[in-house]
Order: sequence, then structure tokens, then C-alpha cells
Amino acid sequence: MKPLHLRMKAFGSYLHETEIDFTALGEHPLFLITGATGGGKTTILDAMCFALYCRATGGRRSWEGMRSLSAQQEDETLVEFTFAYRGTDYKWLRSIQDYYSKRTDSVRVKETHECYRKNADGAWELLCAGAEGRVREQAEQLLGLTCEQFSQVVVLPQGDFLKLLLSTSREKAALLQTLFATQKWEHLTQRMRGRAAALAKQAGQNDAACASIFARENVKNLAALQEKCAVLQKNLQNLQALSKAAKEKQEQCNRLYDIASKTAAAYDLTKKRDTELEAAKLRVQKTGEQNQQAQSALPQAQQLREKAAKLREQAAALQGALEAARKLDALQKNIHTEKIRLEQGQKQLEQAEQTQKEAQARWEKGMAFSDTLNGQVEQLPQISAEIEAELRANAAAAVATDLRQNCPCPVCGAVHHPHPAVPSARLAELRQKQAEAAKAAETLKKARMKLKTLEQQRGQAQQSAMQIRAQLADLQNRIAAEEATEKAIAGQMNGSATLAEMEQSVQNLRKQSAQMEQQEAQLRMTAAEVQSRAAAAAEALQKAHADQAEAQAQYQLVLLEYRSQPGVPQDTERPDEKAAQRQREEAQTAAASLAEQTGRAAESLHSGQQSFTQLTELAKQGESLQKQYEAAARLADLLSGKTKQRVPIQQFVLGIMLDDILASANSFFADLSSGRYRLLRKTAPTGGNALGGLDLAVLDAASGGERDVGTLSGGELFLASLSLAFGLSDVVQGYSGAVRLDALFIDEGFGSLDQETLDTAMGALLRLQESGRTVGIISHVTELQDVIKKQLIVDRLPDGSSCVKLVVS
Repeated sequence: MKPLHLRMKAFGSYLHETEIDFTALGEHPLFLITGATGGGKTTILDAMCFALYCRATGGRRSWEGMRSLSAQQEDETLVEFTFAYRGTDYKWLRSIQDYYSKRTDSVRVKETHECYRKNADGAWELLCAGAEGRVREQAEQLLGLTCEQFSQVVVLPQGDFLKLLLSTSREKAALLQTLFATQKWEHLTQRMRGRAAALAKQAGQNDAACASIFARENVKNLAALQEKCAVLQKNLQNLQALSKAAKEKQEQCNRLYDIASKTAAAYDLTKKRDTELEAAKLRVQKTGEQNQQAQSALPQAQQLREKAAKLREQAAALQGALEAARKLDALQKNIHTEKIRLEQGQKQLEQAEQTQKEAQARWEKGMAFSDTLNGQVEQLPQISAEIEAELRANAAAAVATDLRQNCPCPVCGAVHHPHPAVPSARLAELRQKQAEAAKAAETLKKARMKLKTLEQQRGQAQQSAMQIRAQLADLQNRIAAEEATEKAIAGQMNGSATLAEMEQSVQNLRKQSAQMEQQEAQLRMTAAEVQSRAAAAAEALQKAHADQAEAQAQYQLVLLEYRSQPGVPQDTERPDEKAAQRQREEAQTAAASLAEQTGRAAESLHSGQQSFTQLTELAKQGESLQKQYEAAARLADLLSGKTKQRVPIQQFVLGIMLDDILASANSFFADLSSGRYRLLRKTAPTGGNALGGLDLAVLDAASGGERDVGTLSGGELFLASLSLAFGLSDVVQGYSGAVRLDALFIDEGFGSLDQETLDTAMGALLRLQESGRTVGIISHVTELQDVIKKQLIVDRLPDGSSCVKLVVS
């Protein structure tokens, strides 16, 4: 990770927006962050760490601890860090600001957490936004470091500088496995543990399966199970022999029952056929007697038919007279109705003639009024000519007749006319006649329209009267013809019975005829039915003789078969099929019981033999699983560090890498300590349950012995830690592991060094910077200010807040 740009606002002592452009320091600079104590130098490192992890260096402070105390409530606290990593630019942004919510009527807090990546087009592409933890996880995934690990290998904060040097083996392992991506060894160990556990589980399952089979078979060992199978085999053979004999007896009983059932059924059928034959004989005798009675009644049916025919003839003769009577009655009713209509028509004619007279009178009156008006209108041209002559004789009077007040005169144009000329009395009289003639012309126009309407009404009245006269004439003719017909029919009937009496007589004759016809039909139908039943009875008797003979023959056949069976009495006529059924059921029960016993015995033998085979196979599998488990368990213990040295495989690999780090670190430490000290890795077994292999010691050339790193002085500890940091950065880059350490920031620690050691440390820093690292140092040591020309100078503004000035000499 290489820093490119940093922007802060209301963050720590930086109240105002402050920007730092690290690119102005060069490609891989060695620069100094200097200024007064408490001025805000460490805050710059905190800002970079906070942008990535939302925590200051060491993971100690969050928003509450980093917000500027001088910031107003509405001021936004912001930190934005841009850096390059593996050839790509990234930007992490975090901000927090209070705002007033109208909906809740309270002050709310708005947090922003975003991270971006610059694409090939130079535009920023959003990687993640939203929750604080999501953006932190994105930083951990990209850099491969947690906040605490970042503070140990990239940003070495004041007070935490010695953590890596003095950390335990477990703490160093957590850091180094991230830096060098050695998780595969842990995965290998876990897989081997899982393999051993799985084999142990399989072995346990194998033992449980054997125990379950022994319990199911109720034996203690494999030999007892083999003996049990032999006993079951012998028992099965005995049961199979008994079952075979029982099946043969069952088949014999089934056959005897079938023959006995057929013989009994044939015997019962012969008895049934004998009964049916006797019944058929009785039916033939009975139907014969009934047929004789029915045939003797047929002459009576013929007499009824003849009487019915005579009655129908009388009814037909009387029907003609009845039709004439009905016609006369209808004609009389029709004549009465038409006479009523005639009277109504005469009244309508009188009304129509009266309407015609009134319409004629109105029309004549209108014609007279129209003639009078026409005479007045015809005088209008003569009156108009006389008026024109009068006006020509007196022009002033003619003009005066058209003058109106406030209207201009057509002659002089004046609008006031105080002394207009007075027209003559003759002119006034002519004008009066002209007006009356014009009014008469208008009235004549309306009168002619009304006269036209009256003419139409007079024509309609005349037409209506003519139509009514024609209808009355036609009606009078029909009435005269119908009265003549009535007279003729009445003469023909000559005082016969009334219409009602004639209708009743016809109904009585027809009813008597129908009753006689029905009696005749009933007699003939009864004779036919009786004759048919007699024929059917004779046919049934014939069939009953044939069925009885057939049943007797079938019975003799099955009886002979039944008597041929062993143990059957020869004088038996009808076998006892129920006794045969009981014998069959007893044989079936015995055979089924033996078959069930045989099946259970066979199943028990099969189960025992299958269990024997399973146990034999499980014994082989158990032996193989035990060997595999022992080998896997030994290897899992070895990889897990369950040995005297208590060094797991991952710890061992990390120890080799730590050796490389120490070798590089010692090249710096030897120079910084003038060849007196070298860092060593402890390889002796540790006590208790603690893991070892990564603890450090120091070799003191002055004493010629090995010392614990905790026994070094404060300045010596700083040099040892600085050397370890240099070595770590150098080796990580060499391994090209999961993490790239392109930058190193050191906060304080140089104040405890003498001038000679300080010069040596500066040489080591320059050597590290020349290898392609960006190295930043926070210090107020004057000698460093003289040596390191690229500086970020932290100063105070008049309001007490901090600012940064970049100096490049």
C-alpha cells in the first residue's frame, strides 16, 4: 500500500479541511512528519487507519474519540484516504454529521462509509457502501490485514511499537499467517484432524454395528452364532418335511369337498326339478279350465258389438239435427250482434252529418270574411298613388313627416326641428286608409291559411259520412240475408227438441256404445290372455320334464364319482358337504401353521447366515479402520503440535519464515547495535499448554550468552523493534505473499538514541527506502529534521486547530 492523498475535516486537531498530497514527496520517499508535541502528527497516521477500518491506530479510538472538540454541531467530520495497491488506485471515505429531522423533531446522525476503485478509464467505481463493518471488511479483504495487524506492520503507533517484538508465539502466528498466506498448513492440520475423527467415528460405528448384530441374534460371539445357524438348519429340514405332508392332505380334502359339494348340489337340483314338474302339471290343468270359460263368453262379446253399432248409427242420425240446431243458435246470436252494431252506426252517421254541416258553415263564414278583406287590399294601389300626388304638391310637409327629435334633417342636417311643416288633412286621411289597407292585407294572408284548414276539415267530414253510410248499407244487407237463413232453418226443424236436449241425447248414445265396445274388448282380451297362459303352461310342462330328466342324469354321474373316493359309504344318496368343509378347513389350518413355522425358521436361518456374513465383513473393516485411524491420529498429533516441542506444522513453517525475517532484521540490528546483538528464535520446548516456536531471544556478544528480549534497555528495545520491522517489510516483499508492504510509518522512538546510533538508524532507513518502500517517520528530534529534507510540518492556526505544510528541499 502506497499513500497518495489524505483529506481531513473536523478530525482530531484538524478543525478545518486539510489535504496532504503524498505524491508531491516523490515516488518512494523517506519523509519526516514533525511539529510541536501534541500538534497532531500522530493524527495523520490515525486518519489513514481510520479511513480503512473506522478505528484509529491500535484500534483504540472511534468517532467519539476522533471528532474535533472545537467542531460545531452542524460541522461534518470527514476523513478520505487515497492510496495505490498492486498497481490500482483506491479511495476510502468515512464521514459523520448531525442534522435536524422534522419528522421526529430531533437531532439525528448521518454516517457515510464508502470505498472506490479507479477503473481503466480513470473514473472512480464504487466497491462497497453502507454499514461501517462492510467497508472495514472490504479493506481487510483487499490488504489482508486487520486494524491491529495494520498497526503492527505498516503503521507503528506510539506506545505500540514493541508489540511485535514482545508478542507471544500465538500472537506472532496470527500476524505471520496473514502476511505469508500460510493458512493452507492450518487447513491441512484441520483436514487431518477431521480425517482422524471420521475414522474414529467409523470405527465406533463398526463396533456398534457388531454389538447390534450380536444383540439381535442373542449370541455373544461369532462361534455361538455359527452353532445357532446349524441348529436352525436342522429344524428347518424337519419342518419342511411335515409341511409337505400337510399340503398333500390339504389337497385331498379340497378335492373331496369339491366333489361332495357338487354331488349335494346335484341331489338338491333333482328334488327341485321334481317339485317344479308337479307345479307345471297343476298350472296346465288350471289354465285349461280358465280357457274353456273364456271361450264360452265369446258369443256374448259378439252381441255387445252389434248393439254398439246400432247405438252409433242412432247417434250419427241425431248428430245432423244437432249441427242444424247449433247453426241456428249461432246465427240468431250473430243477427242480434249486428243489429246492435247497426244502431251504433246510425248514431255515428248522425254525428258525422252534424260535423259536416258545422264545417260547411265555418267555411262559408271564412269565405265571406276573406272577400271583405280582399276588397280593402285591392284599394291599396289607388291610395298609394294619391299619397304620392299629395306629397309632390307639398314637399316640405313630406320631409316633415319623416323628422325625428335628435336625428339630423335630410335637408339641413339640424337635429332640432322647432317648426316643422304641417301636412294637409287629406294627406293624413290617405295615410290612415293606407295603414288600414296594409293591415287588411296581413289579416287576409292569415285568413286564407285558416280557410285552407277549414276546407280540409270540411272534406274529412264529408269523407267520414260517406264511409259510415257505405258500412251501414253493407250491414243491413248481411242482417237481411241472415234473417232469411234463420227462417229457413227454423222451418226445417219444425218444433224439434231444444239444443241442450239434443246434445244430451247424443252424449248418452255415444257413452252406451263406448261401454258396450269396452265390455266386448275386455271379453276378447281375457280370452286371448287365458289362451296364451294355457299355451305357456303346456310349454313349461314340457320343459319341466326335460329339466327333471337332465338333473337326474347329472346327479347319477357325480354320485358315482363321489362313491369312488376312498373312505366314502356306498349307500349315501346326499353327501354331508359341511362335514367335508370342516375337514378341509382343519387341513388348511394345519398346513398354514406348518408353512408359517417353516417360513419363520427359514427367515431365522437366513438372518443368522446374513449376520454371520456381516460380522465377518465388519471384523475385516474394523481391523482396517483401526490401522488407518492410528496412522491418521499420529499424523494429526504431529501436525497439531501435540509433541514434546509443542510446535504445530503451521507454527513450524512460520518459524522458518520468522528465521528469514530475523536474518534480514539482524543485518539492520547488527549495524544499529555495533555488532553486539542478534535476534534469535527460541526452539526449546515450552511448558504448560502454550504453543511455542515463535518466541524471540537476543544473543548478546558482550556476555556471550542468550538473553530474553525483555532485558534490553528502552533504546535497545526500540532498535530491536525497528530492525524487526525492517526485516519483516523486506522479507514480505521478497516472498510476494498475500500482503504487500510498500510503506512503513514509525511514530516516535528516536529521541532515546544517541547521535551515533541515530546516524546508523538513518542509514538503515535509507537502505529500506532505496529498496522501493515509502518510509514516514513522526519525530520532533532536531537531528532528523536536518537530515530528512522532505517534511510534513504540523503547525497551529490562530484558532488553535492544526494545519500541515509540505516542504520538499
